[in-house]
Amino acid sequence: MGNSLLLLKRVVYIGCLVLFVFTKALASEVENYNDHAKGWYWHGILADEKKEEHEKEEIVNDPTLQMNAVRATVERALNKAILFPTKENVKDYITLQNLLAQNAEKFEKNWKAVLLNHAELDYSLTHPTNNIAKQIEYNQETLKENAVIQELAKTSGLFFFYRSSCPYCVRFAPIVKDFAETYGISIVPITTDGVALPEFPDSLKDRGQAAKFQVTMEPALFAVNPYTQKAFPVAYGLISAADLRKRLLAIATQYGGHVQ
Repeated sequence: MGNSLLLLKRVVYIGCLVLFVFTKALASEVENYNDHAKGWYWHGILADEKKEEHEKEEIVNDPTLQMNAVRATVERALNKAILFPTKENVKDYITLQNLLAQNAEKFEKNWKAVLLNHAELDYSLTHPTNNIAKQIEYNQETLKENAVIQELAKTSGLFFFYRSSCPYCVRFAPIVKDFAETYGISIVPITTDGVALPEFPDSLKDRGQAAKFQVTMEPALFAVNPYTQKAFPVAYGLISAADLRKRLLAIATQYGGHVQ
């Protein structure tokens, strides 16, 4: 009986010892697991923080991203102020607008300062915007265009086909005559019905010229080089003196000053 009691005590002691060791080991494993999980958790936070810092650095170093961020901030503040028009929200939006206005003023001020120190960058010097300078530019351009048309007149003339009963021909005749006299362009008027208009009393009667030029309607105006016998249509129907000028300038530019 005494031996049995002693054996039982030894079994209980060994069991308690095993349980203690197992519990200790389990606690250690749990602690290790928690530390491991904690490590992964903090690693994720640090990674997110580094990513956020990198994105901020990109924005700071990229003016385009900065401007996009500013626009987004202003738009967000405006939307918030409209949807929730509290005094604080409206104040925030006005504050942002004022900051942008101040930057705009600085930009404009520095723009003017740069142009004063670097006149070659001033676009308005070569393309005037004020009325006086624009008028001078227009006059200079007109002189150049006149020279181009006068150069065209040295090698080419105008063939003017008309019909005396055509109201458009009657209206176009003085325009063509005045234009030709202004720029010194020779003109050959040809009447398709045999009746001359007052502006061109010495007009030629059509003797196949209209068919040669394939005239199907009047008035018709052609630029002709008598040396090469080349012709280029200038106008069919009634056009203004300004349009006539533009078309002859186009011809002069396209054909290097004359109809080849």
